[in-house]
Amino acid sequence: MRYLHRRFHVPAFLLFLLLPVLAPTRAVGDQQKLRPLLHAGEKAPGFSLKDIDGDTIAFRPGHGKAALVVFWSVFCPICREMMPGIERFAARHGKAVRVIAVNLDGKRFTNAVRAWLKEARPRFPVGLDELRGDYFVASDPYGVEKTPALVLTDGNGFVRGAWAAEGAREFEKNADALVGGLRKGKTPGQ
Repeated sequence: MRYLHRRFHVPAFLLFLLLPVLAPTRAVGDQQKLRPLLHAGEKAPGFSLKDIDGDTIAFRPGHGKAALVVFWSVFCPICREMMPGIERFAARHGKAVRVIAVNLDGKRFTNAVRAWLKEARPRFPVGLDELRGDYFVASDPYGVEKTPALVLTDGNGFVRGAWAAEGAREFEKNADALVGGLRKGKTPGQ
């Protein structure tokens, strides 16, 4: 009898451990599926974020002006290396292209973001991406998985190019030509 007693407890214990993995919950079914990084031809989603001081930064693609949305982190070495180039881009092309930065570090690291902003003094707005429920307001609809990620939109709000991680360096090399292409209505690579 003692043997039977053990035999039934072990499988029940294993079933208890595996139940959360095997049985889908309603919450999983309600979650949005993460998408890949936006690509040329897609309509860019708008967003509204707070900056470090609590002021609202709104991005509404398609209001007649091209935009470069830069997703970055203070702790990303490529991001820190790239930001002076983004600053120079904003200085050269600010009349034709709006630059908006979205920081992904979260509320926990606002002091690090504040220190970077004080040091770098960017001439473009920097919004702090916000977690609402299980998803980030700006980066999840854009499909951002890595930083840096850059998305260039035309004046109609359509994505003209997107670059992530090491690919962001490709944007930097070709930024002036890309803006020239925007004026001519070309997609990167044409």
